[in-house]
Amino acid sequence: MLVSNTSTLVLLAKIDCLEAFIEISPKIEIPAQVKQEALFKEDAYYARRIKQLIGDKKIIVQEANKNKISGITSQFHLDEGEAAAYVLYDAKKHKAILTDDGELIKLCKLQKVPFICAMAAIIRMFEKKKLTKEETMNKLKDLHEIGRYSLELYDYFRNEVK
Repeated sequence: MLVSNTSTLVLLAKIDCLEAFIEISPKIEIPAQVKQEALFKEDAYYARRIKQLIGDKKIIVQEANKNKISGITSQFHLDEGEAAAYVLYDAKKHKAILTDDGELIKLCKLQKVPFICAMAAIIRMFEKKKLTKEETMNKLKDLHEIGRYSLELYDYFRNEVK
C-alpha cells in the first residue's frame, strides 16, 4: 500500500496517468486533509478524476492523528496535507509516500521513509509497459512543464527511458 499527499495525485491526474498508475500499484491511501485539498477545485478535471477514484474505492481515505499532525507542522515547514500523509505512513503497512512536495521529501530523506515522485511513477508505468517510450517521454515533458522539476531531475528521468 502507498500513502499519497495532494501534489502527486493532482500531477498524475492532470496528465491522465493516475488511474494507470493505480492499476500497477498497491492500493493508495490518503488522509482526509489530502482529499479536501485535492477536491478543492471540484469542477477541475483532475478533481473530478480523483473524486471518481475515491468513489470507486481505488483511493482509500483514512483519518490521520490530528495531534501528530500538529506536532509535525510545528517542527517542519509542511502544510496540513503533507503532514497528514507523513503521519498516516506506517512502515509495516505502506511501501512509500507519493509526494512531489520538497519539504516532505526532505523529511522523508531525514527519517529514511521511502518516497515516490510523479516522474518516478511515470518511469514505473513505462517499465510495466503501461506507457510506450514515446508516451513516457511526452508525460515526463508534461510533468516538467506543469510541475516544479529542475532541469537536472527532468534529464535524469528522461535518461531512464533511453
